[in-house]
Order: sequence, then C-alpha cells, then structure tokens
Amino acid sequence: ALGDNRWGANYFPNVELTTQDGKTVHFYDDLIKGKIVAIDLIYTTCQYSCPLETARLAQVQKILGDRVGKDIFFYSITIDPKNDTPAVLKAYAKKFHAGPGWTFLTGKKEDIEFLSKKLGLYSDPAATLDGHTPHLLLGNEPLGQWMRNSALDNPRFLSQMIGDFL
Repeated sequence: ALGDNRWGANYFPNVELTTQDGKTVHFYDDLIKGKIVAIDLIYTTCQYSCPLETARLAQVQKILGDRVGKDIFFYSITIDPKNDTPAVLKAYAKKFHAGPGWTFLTGKKEDIEFLSKKLGLYSDPAATLDGHTPHLLLGNEPLGQWMRNSALDNPRFLSQMIGDFL
C-alpha cells in the first residue's frame, strides 16, 4: 500500500493525452474521475517486461470479460511518445487483442514523466534492463483507494485483486 493513499482530485494532474484513436483526453476528468482503473506504463519497442506486462493484462481482461470498459478501465501509457504515435499504439493494442475499455495513451514527454512520478510509476530509465519497472497501479477514485502491484503477477491473482476493488 502507498501509506496515505487517499489521493483526491487535486492530486492528479489533468494533463492532456492522446488515445490510440487520436482523441484528446484529460487524465483526471476523462480517464480517472469516478472510475475504477488499472494503469501501467509501457513502450512498444521494449524487449523485456512490456510485452509480458501487456500479455498479462490481456489475460486479466479476458478473465474479467465485459466488466472491462464498464466497471473497470485499463490505461497503458507510453513512456516513449516520440516513437509511439497513436497509430503505433493502435497496432500494438491490436497485437495483444486489447478490447474496449482498454485505452493506450501518448502525450508530451514532460507531461507523461510528471504523471508517472505523481502515480508512483516512474522508474529511472538507467536503472533497469529496459529502462522500465513493470508496475500496475490499481485505483478506485470514488473511494480514494490506490495500490501498486507488479504487473507481472499471475493474471488470476491480478484479476482477483481487481475483483476485490470492484
């Protein structure tokens, strides 16, 4: 747990992001507010943890079925916006069979960095093999509950944790 994890609306940056469909959204207002969410950071050229992470989430999505996009929303935010354009993200989402309710996002590098630090998902690119630590942030914004987890956990375990949040 993140200690005092009652993060209110004023905690979240309302930065502008772009979805894989090229739509502009605001992080807090459009993506988080009033919702239960699972958020991770990825980049499409990542060799090690991201493909695994995304494949795990895809399995979680399968287990949760049509609750994704209704009761819970998945967000994968790229940390390589220069390379990961909406079109690249769209192809990546397709490759992993991401369904409705799972949005891939890009934006300005500095906005994404700021956001990832606020969400406790930032990792020093120099510190790991892929420049990235595979964390999954689960949040219930209406209740103000947030927890961080490894995104490489067993999909059943992750689904169960998400289920407890719902």
